[in-house]
Amino acid sequence: MPNAVSGMAASIRSATDSETFDLAGHDAANINTTINDAFSQPFQLDQMIRITFVTGAGKLSRQKYDDKAMQTLTSALRQSDYVEDRGASCVNECGGSYKTQHDTGKNLFTVVVFPRLVERGEDQASGGDGASPTDQYPIPLPLVEGSPVHTVLLASEETFQKMAPSACPSWSEKKCCSEVLKAALETVEKLDAKLMSGTPLSEDENAFYDAVGGATSIATKAECLKKLMHQQVESGSLTKHEIERLVAQVCEKIDALDEEIDAATQKSQEKKVAKLNTQKGKVEARKRMLEGHTAQSPHRLKHEAQILKLKKQLKPLLKLEQSTKGKLLSMKETKELAAMDDINEEIAELEYASSGWFEDDDAFEVRLEASRKKLAAAAGGPSKAKPSGGGKKPGTGSRSANAATTWLTPGGLASKQAALGKRAAKKKTGPRSDGGSAFAAMMMDSDS
Repeated sequence: MPNAVSGMAASIRSATDSETFDLAGHDAANINTTINDAFSQPFQLDQMIRITFVTGAGKLSRQKYDDKAMQTLTSALRQSDYVEDRGASCVNECGGSYKTQHDTGKNLFTVVVFPRLVERGEDQASGGDGASPTDQYPIPLPLVEGSPVHTVLLASEETFQKMAPSACPSWSEKKCCSEVLKAALETVEKLDAKLMSGTPLSEDENAFYDAVGGATSIATKAECLKKLMHQQVESGSLTKHEIERLVAQVCEKIDALDEEIDAATQKSQEKKVAKLNTQKGKVEARKRMLEGHTAQSPHRLKHEAQILKLKKQLKPLLKLEQSTKGKLLSMKETKELAAMDDINEEIAELEYASSGWFEDDDAFEVRLEASRKKLAAAAGGPSKAKPSGGGKKPGTGSRSANAATTWLTPGGLASKQAALGKRAAKKKTGPRSDGGSAFAAMMMDSDS
């Protein structure tokens, strides 16, 4: 972060009480710079404050905001290791999180940020090394109750086996979930090492240790996912993006083996060369298999039927809007056209609520665009332009209510949140592919 910041970033940094900042007139580059300058370092505060950004509005003011304002803002926050938590509130424990909202009264779309605060002596008092639990472990503690990671880790092995195919329908989502389990296993191992050294666990550490069922339970879930991913690769149930990713990984393995074979050949290590050639043959066979697969269409949105119904309601209103341009509207026509915004916003909310637990934003965008094209044809014509925020994540309070599934263990779905763990996201990221999603970054290591 620069030594000095100015403009809106300076106003944000100097805030001591909850404040609201309007992003009307700010383009994507300006928003990105402002957020990076404002949130890359912790705030020097004792008590949590709420920083609210207005990123979009209804029909009358929509043109004042950049179409990608919300997406740009949340992406910049993630680059600063902030995580989405739809259950976050104005308490110190929620520092480093954000949530999107829709103020229906004012018809505004907002992003509410709870800044990360500087630790003040807590760690020294507890005999720690100055690092927060989030910095010490791959999985941030405490777990957010009802979040996807909380649900996955607390589910019994039997429940997990039943829920995994529906909670993570795509190969990419299974891969991302497996990275979460890997991070959880590393966390348990760190806690085991702490216990072995004779150091007592904190309340949050002990709660996590007792709740997840130990390393064996996590390893069993990871093995279950590995089998499901292998089956999906073998059967060819992969999207175009997934096939390309897996082929790229296989090509990297072939290049690495070629280098090893050349080095072994120069040293006349014939047995090693033969062994490496055998491995290369298997990898090349895998590449041929992947290239022989026909890419599958992305799976349909969860709320596609409801969205189609709304798009059909929208069609006559679009015709009315076209036919009345430049004309004085009757009271009836005014009321009918006013309903368009509500319908578009409901569509945006349903689209966002259809995003998977462990689905990165790039993959969701592909599914979303495919769904929009299909539903536009089914509704009998092109749909209304995307609502504020690009129709991507229109701060909506209905997300947690609509996204609940049969397999939700203790509570409602809080978000796609931290549970992925700042460290798990940070570990291989470059940065998160919403512009670079943390989820996508997690999937770069192995192919099943």
